[in-house]
Amino acid sequence: MFFRFILFGFLLTGCFASCYGQDTTLCRIAFHGHVIDSKSKEALTGVVVFVKELNQGATSDVLGEVNFHAFCPGKYVFVCELIGYEKLSDTIKVDNGIHPIFALKPEDHKLHTILIQGERKKEDLVTISRSTLDSTDLDKTRGQSLGESLKDVAGMNSVQTGPGVSKPVIHGLYSNRILILNNGVRQEGQQWGMDHAPEVDPFTASEISVIKGAGSIRYGSDAIGGVILLEPKKLPMTPGINGEITLVGASNNRMGAGSAMLEGALGKKLTGLSWRVQGTYRRAGNSETPHYYLDNTGFEEIDFSGALEYKKEHYGVQLYYSEFSSQIGILTASHIGNASDLYLAISSPVPIEKSVFSYKIDRPYQSILHRLFKSSAYLLFPSLGKLAVTYAWQVDYRKEYSADISYNDSIAALNLPELYFKILSNTLDLNWYHPTFRNFSGSIGISAITQGNVYRGTDFFSVIPNYRNYGTGTFIIEKWSKNKLSIEGGLRYDYLWLQVYMYNQNLVRVNPIHAYDNLTTSLGATYKLNEKLSFYLNYGSAWRPPGPNELYGMGVHVSAATFETGDSTLGVEKSYNFTGSVLYHLNEKLKVELGLYNNTIDNFIYLKPDLKPVILISGAYPSFHYVQANVVFRGIDLDFNYHITRRLVFISKSTFVRAFNYSINDYLIFTPADRFQNTVRYEFKPIGRWKKCYIGATNIYVAHQNRVPPNSDFAAPPASYTLFNAEVGTFFDLWKRPMEINISVNNIANTAYRDYLDQLRYYADESGRNFIIRLKIPLFRARVAKDALN
Repeated sequence: MFFRFILFGFLLTGCFASCYGQDTTLCRIAFHGHVIDSKSKEALTGVVVFVKELNQGATSDVLGEVNFHAFCPGKYVFVCELIGYEKLSDTIKVDNGIHPIFALKPEDHKLHTILIQGERKKEDLVTISRSTLDSTDLDKTRGQSLGESLKDVAGMNSVQTGPGVSKPVIHGLYSNRILILNNGVRQEGQQWGMDHAPEVDPFTASEISVIKGAGSIRYGSDAIGGVILLEPKKLPMTPGINGEITLVGASNNRMGAGSAMLEGALGKKLTGLSWRVQGTYRRAGNSETPHYYLDNTGFEEIDFSGALEYKKEHYGVQLYYSEFSSQIGILTASHIGNASDLYLAISSPVPIEKSVFSYKIDRPYQSILHRLFKSSAYLLFPSLGKLAVTYAWQVDYRKEYSADISYNDSIAALNLPELYFKILSNTLDLNWYHPTFRNFSGSIGISAITQGNVYRGTDFFSVIPNYRNYGTGTFIIEKWSKNKLSIEGGLRYDYLWLQVYMYNQNLVRVNPIHAYDNLTTSLGATYKLNEKLSFYLNYGSAWRPPGPNELYGMGVHVSAATFETGDSTLGVEKSYNFTGSVLYHLNEKLKVELGLYNNTIDNFIYLKPDLKPVILISGAYPSFHYVQANVVFRGIDLDFNYHITRRLVFISKSTFVRAFNYSINDYLIFTPADRFQNTVRYEFKPIGRWKKCYIGATNIYVAHQNRVPPNSDFAAPPASYTLFNAEVGTFFDLWKRPMEINISVNNIANTAYRDYLDQLRYYADESGRNFIIRLKIPLFRARVAKDALN
């Protein structure tokens, strides 16, 4: 089957040769508009701009800018809507270099029913740099995990535990310092582990935004390093049914993935009621390096989600449910029987155990099941603003099975996990967004959480104990905007209570209690000098109490193949983060964004290698323990986009992170190395049914991380490496439906390398060459007859 994909790729490449030289106009014009108040001439945020001919919409940002991509030249009808303003409909001829201004007139009478299509979008933390991947960007990463999908964003990296587990890194920080907001809900699971990937399905997101700075003022302590927002597309409002199917195939681990979505809206007496169901299946076998297979590195994942929403003129209610289930194999070579074999495995260029390809997942492996239920509602008051409430229930089951099986046949037959965690979370958020008054807009909110973890594993000691915690927080954020300047400030207070239930090393039951509270502040400004140049500056304090695993964990972490020990004396992390960025945008010719940051963290908690293994009956494991240090993270993010010609574009993204440990007067370990990514992309003219034909090549260079203390790890940081990737793609009409196909090749040269942020770099190389094909198929669009709506 895969060779058929390759043959199809050659045929597709042939289409580009046909496309080249044609005179048909290229449908890749980007549209940049500006929305203002017709009286005050101030920029308007949250305006919904809808293009009738494309059936697409976008929302204006804090500077009043609204952006669309992939226009064909011609006339389009733009409809602008915002609560408190008259609806504006304008016909504009789109061509390169056009930057229209939409001037909305304030209205004094009641809201129009048409505005149920999108209440005003309120954005916080607008002075902190953020990057957004829209549906077009995400379509090129379908089939990948969240961490892999975000690696192309400047300032982002990922930590890995082999080919099956990847977690996002923002400015050198990861795990429970990065908050993931999935469809407006804090993702609560076992996010504390480096080897615990987020339990989310990226197929459900039509947009992913990364806030690259402390978001604690809005979201609480887990946002000390940044926030990742996964937003599904809005549920449809036009009566009818539509859907799409996305198929992905990969050669290296012979992965197959499919995702299907079906959605619709009702009319007549049920106008305002809409729904969506979505499901995803992924399966892969052993990954292959340039020289050998990685034994037991397959995975299987099954996801499902459903949403139901009812919207009227002044209120709306939404119900959402999702389920994420996966089984991930753990590299067999990472579980070693004795100390001498462990040292041999770390020093060997190849794993001790050889393998062949197989889809079978055997011990050691991890099994995860995550369920989420969300209920949200809002009320719109013409003179008082918007009141929104969200309740979420989440339960997360994690089982980890070691390579060692009991010598008792009856016990072995039960296949019991060595580690088994069940964490149950309830969260409640209440937010009030007040109407704009004398250039001020803002919000006040209250949040609460209850959480409990139950341990049921066969190992007596665990890397995370039983615990119960309660937390609450309240915040206020205000923004003042006038002409070119916006200033935003915020204040937040949090309280957290934690009780742990465990046996100490003397096998005595103890129930220690910890209580934490903290005041968080934020102040920032955005200044738009002109249409081309904008400046962003922000200072934010943040905090994070130590987690139960950092305080009291002790035992084998099966999925990481390590032995970890906590420290009950650890204190609270406190962060003081300065971020600044400059954005220069010269029409469609040039776009440059430069970001700088300085993040000082007192009492930073990290796993420090003990440089000697722990020997147990089950095997030998590299040993780590949690320590604290005063550190500083400094860095630069550079995003450069230059159109050499109308069709040829050069894109460069660079990430630099420097982390210094003042407690030892040396560099901090496990910090991302410098990363450079350069892409050249050519877009052809369309011909016939083939449209938006493109071809691209990417070079990725990751430097050797030489900024580490001497003799600070079980193995020295690996050498630098260079990768070459390529892709081709197009849109085409088949059976009167627009389909999208993308074929990419990662690691074309089949380079053997190891990455410093991969926990399994001690034992094996990264994956080798990989061909990937993606096909997106819209199913249909069935509309309800007009007479049924009357």
